[in-house]
Parts: sequence; C-alpha cells; structure tokens
Amino acid sequence: MARSGRDRSFTGNGRHATVFPCPIHGSLPSRSTSRRCARWRRVSPSWSPRTWRRSATSRYALRSRAPKRSGSLVQSQGVWPIASGPNELELTVLDWFRQWLGMPNGTGGLLTSGGSTAALMAVVAARHARVADDATLLPRLTMYTSTQAHSAVVRAAWMAGISRENVRVLPVDGAWRLRADAVRNAVAADRVAGRVPFLVVASAGTTNTGAIDDLPAIADLCGRESLWLHVDAAYGAFAALTARGPELLRGIERADSVVLDPHKWLYVPFECGCLLAREPGALKSAFHIFPEYLKDVAPGDEEVNFADYGEQLTRYARALKIWLSVRTFGLAPIRAMIERGIELAEYAEVLVRRESALEVLAPARLGILCFRAHPSDVDDAATLDALNERVNARINEPGRFLISSTKVNGAFSLRVCTHNWRTSERDIDELMGLVRESF
Repeated sequence: MARSGRDRSFTGNGRHATVFPCPIHGSLPSRSTSRRCARWRRVSPSWSPRTWRRSATSRYALRSRAPKRSGSLVQSQGVWPIASGPNELELTVLDWFRQWLGMPNGTGGLLTSGGSTAALMAVVAARHARVADDATLLPRLTMYTSTQAHSAVVRAAWMAGISRENVRVLPVDGAWRLRADAVRNAVAADRVAGRVPFLVVASAGTTNTGAIDDLPAIADLCGRESLWLHVDAAYGAFAALTARGPELLRGIERADSVVLDPHKWLYVPFECGCLLAREPGALKSAFHIFPEYLKDVAPGDEEVNFADYGEQLTRYARALKIWLSVRTFGLAPIRAMIERGIELAEYAEVLVRRESALEVLAPARLGILCFRAHPSDVDDAATLDALNERVNARINEPGRFLISSTKVNGAFSLRVCTHNWRTSERDIDELMGLVRESF
C-alpha cells in the first residue's frame, strides 16, 4: 500500500504546555495543571465583535447552559422508550425548520453533529434509493456538484463509496452559482458513457462567497431526470427567517434532502447540525437495522427511534439548546440578528467600493464579502497575491481582528463573514482603516 510519509501531527512537538503523562492514580488538579487547561480559553475568541473568520457564530451567554442540561437529562437519545421527552423536543424543532424552509408536511429527519455528518447521511440515503441491494450499479453511480461546494460534500461521496472519477465537480457561472444547463449536459454525457447519474448536490450559501445555486431550475432538471436533489444549506438556510430570505432560497422546498446548521446562523452552541428529508422513509430504509437486543425498544405507531434514521445509536440530546433558545428569545431578535449580519457585509462592500485602492472580488451575499487591496501601480497577479497575503497577516495579528482568506477566480482574497451579533459599523470602519494602513 502506498504511503504518504510520516505524519508528524501527533508527535506533540510544540505542545509542551499541555502534554503530560496519563496518570495511573487520580488527584485534584494542581495550580500548574489549571494553568495548562486555561490555555483552551484562547482557542477561539468567538465572543469578540471582531471575529469574522468563519460562518460559525458568537453565541448567547444563556445558551451555554443548555448543553450541560442536555447531558444530564438523558444518556442516549437513540430510541424512544428511554428518551421520549428529548425526542419530542427534536420532533418539534425539526418541524420548525420544515416550516421555515417551506417544505411539505411529512418532511422529517434528525439533528446531527454538523453539516459533514448530515451530508454523508444524505449521500448514503440517495445511493440506497437508487441502488438498494443491486451492488453491480455502485461502480457506475455518478453525482454532480460545483467547484464552490463545501469540501464535506466531496468527502461524503468518497466515504459513501462513490469513486472519485464519478464525482463530477462542475464549473460555476459569473455569480459563482451552479447552473442547471451545466448539470444537464454532464448528465447526458454520462448516460451515453454508461454511468448511472443519481444525485445532484446544490448549495444555498457557499462558504467562499455566499452564493446560492439556481435551485428552481436544478429542481426542475432533477424531477425530469429522476435524480435526488440534495441542498447544502448548512450556511444559508436560516436566512429564510428574514424578509428577503424566501425569495433568495426559492426552490429549496423542492429538495429531497437539505442540510442546515443551527450552530451557524441560529446562534446555538456546537455541535448542532440537521438533515431534513422530504421522504424520511428514505432515511429509514437506508439506515434501519433491528438486532434482537433492541426488540424491547421498538417504537409504537406515533413514536420515533432516531437511531433508525441515521448512523448513531447513542445520540446526544441536541434539540434542547435550540428549543430553549427560540422559546426564550423568540424569532424576532434572531431574525433581526441574521438580517443585521447581511447588512453589515453590504455596508463593508460600500466602504470597499469607495476606496480606489481596494477591489471587490465577490459582492456581499448572505453576510460574506470578498475583497482585496489593489493599488493602481500594481497589476501583476503574483505581486497582488503576495501583497494581500501580507495584509491578511497584519490584520490577523493578535489583538486586532480575525478574518479569513480564500481564492476568488484564482486571486488571493480577504474574506469577512459578518455574522457576529456583537459587531457594529464602527468595527467595520476600523477594519477598513487597518487594511488601508497595511499596504
């Protein structure tokens, strides 16, 4: 078997402050041990109003209590007889999500650790719906997504047994969207070549630019071609709560499955993802297994064993933190914070366009803006990339801001994701001032 070389990630070098032998006998933590553990507080300063690096968001203080309460309520939420209360909460939360996205009655699903796990389960369900027990089709199964899809989508396909050459990563248009005609042409060519198209994965809010694929046209195509439509809305789903959201996300209600992440734009603590399926029976068909040692916990007609709908038997009671947050605050302030995040990115875009030495690379969408420094006397692409890498490094110096970088049409880009509910226009103003000072 081919080896990629020694992986030094686990050697402990550079982590001396937190590396110590596993004790044989227990003891109360010493002062030095407490200092070591305190380093974890520095890992991710998401409470800072100037943290705009990722789409995960700054949480409410109240909500930090919910995970502790969830863990004390029940040891496992996989089966109804020992977790009927938490399961009822999960059913309630899932139906909230269904309504917010406009999906039909009967839509079901489950909460997950995050979008990556939910994506894997969606691919497995789609694969099972197409192949069932005919393993001879597996080498020919082909799925379609875009160059802007999250890496979890392609990884899920590999883990589900879809060969790498059968994962079609298609180009996007000038607005970074997957178009239905690109999918149609690829499907037609693959059918002629003897492959078996079965799944299209569209995005509703890409990580790079916040782009939303042409969902209505892609849904039409999937209906005509008998393809499973999965929408990765881990990032953008909760924009549906805003006034502009339903039109932006039009077509998502027609998907066979949707991923959404409450630990992003619903402001709940990690870990909390979700998979919704138009026909939850497709999930059960793919995942249900019923050994003799579980016969005592068979669900009744109106009961749900969530272990039958995904890969986990022992499950964390994730619904409480969502339910508690929404019941405590209501939708109005959550909706306002989501809208505020979108508006702050648009405000940042206005500031960038005012500066002759700055350039918008991807306009503000769903709270994401990509831009770069572009002085008038610099036109060489490599020089521009190097300049912006230096700007990015200075911005991210300790005590300043936390933003990210990406590539837009091959160019190095500064990227801000303004979901942090503590952020103000003043923070955006100061960021732009620092950008100007950095080149």
